[in-house]
Amino acid sequence: MKILHINFSKEGGAAIGVKRFHEALKDQGIKSEIFYFSEYIKKNSISSLNTLIKWKIQVYLKKIIFKFFTNVNNKEAHSLNYFSVLKINDILSEKKPDILHLHWIGNEMISIKDISKIDIPLVWTFHDMWPFCGGEHFTENNRFTSSYNKLSRSKYESGIDINKLLWEKKFKLLSNKKINIVCPSNWIKKKLDRDKIFKKNIKIISPYIIDKNKWEVKIKKRKNDREKKIKILFIATSSVNYRKGFPYLYQAIEKYLDKDKYELICVGDKPKFFDYITTKKKYLGYISNYKQIKKIYSSSDILVMPSLMESFGQIYIEAGICGLPCVAFKNTAAADIIKHKFNGYLAMFKSSKDLAKGIEWCRSKYLSNSEKKKFRKMTIKNFSNTEITNLVNLYKKIENKNI
Repeated sequence: MKILHINFSKEGGAAIGVKRFHEALKDQGIKSEIFYFSEYIKKNSISSLNTLIKWKIQVYLKKIIFKFFTNVNNKEAHSLNYFSVLKINDILSEKKPDILHLHWIGNEMISIKDISKIDIPLVWTFHDMWPFCGGEHFTENNRFTSSYNKLSRSKYESGIDINKLLWEKKFKLLSNKKINIVCPSNWIKKKLDRDKIFKKNIKIISPYIIDKNKWEVKIKKRKNDREKKIKILFIATSSVNYRKGFPYLYQAIEKYLDKDKYELICVGDKPKFFDYITTKKKYLGYISNYKQIKKIYSSSDILVMPSLMESFGQIYIEAGICGLPCVAFKNTAAADIIKHKFNGYLAMFKSSKDLAKGIEWCRSKYLSNSEKKKFRKMTIKNFSNTEITNLVNLYKKIENKNI
């Protein structure tokens, strides 16, 4: 059995998840290969050059459409994937997989029509909401539950209802397509259960995983716990995005916490309100080297990630396996990882005050070395490389034609 994973890029959360699945599958003796679109278009070949040109044209057209023909209230990333760019059947003919596993395929990489024409067994991990929405990768409204009818459109939007057109195309081409869907979390699964496009499809939950041998707990030696500032860690490659919730952390620090007790460490894009934080702070920029990330986790005390929408949140398991307690909001994918007042704190949704309460709770309860070991053990139990049974069983059922 050979699995071919397709993902847009080698960078980002989805790419990390794909790579970890790929390595875990190989450890179990399953042939696995990853195709990265971003690497393919860099190759020195006529087919790659043609694909690159077509892709750039589609990206440019998307910008024109959103600038001049439609005004959407949702400032999240959008993908149209309307016209064919990547010749997926050529890739399949070359790689000859038994199962094709799609991952994050937005940003005009492959058309909706081309997905509908894939003629080998197909698995698709929903790393965000795009597959069952219009063009939005994340959205707080529920237009996808009402077929994007006119009444569900925001009064702040105008012009062509591009999300409605895209949803209708997906419904037409994919609603009867046999696709085996993988949800990284219960949060995305619950959203999908209200969807109309994929209501007939098989759906399983298979969370992201982490290799315990590449991460460890560093035992801290504090000379004076009472005087040492507690380091709050915030990581987000797109922290300028409101969805990552940094404004709620800003309010928690500025309004409710004793600023003399804390220091803020930020990794990734610089958050919009970072410069207005009056407590001690450090901005470390974007870091892709996991060894450096490990050092940052080890030198920190509490991870605070108040995301409003997240398909999973791999930094929670990275922090957990390094022994850090995590503070996040309820009603998000974090609830699959954080057990309230056991390995972290789940604050009331969008409450900066309760977020601050969670930080204080972790500071008072969860910073001992014995607690760190407990958090690591819990993370390994639920999210280590061996915890891919659901995914492997799905592959085997497909191989044996049981589904």
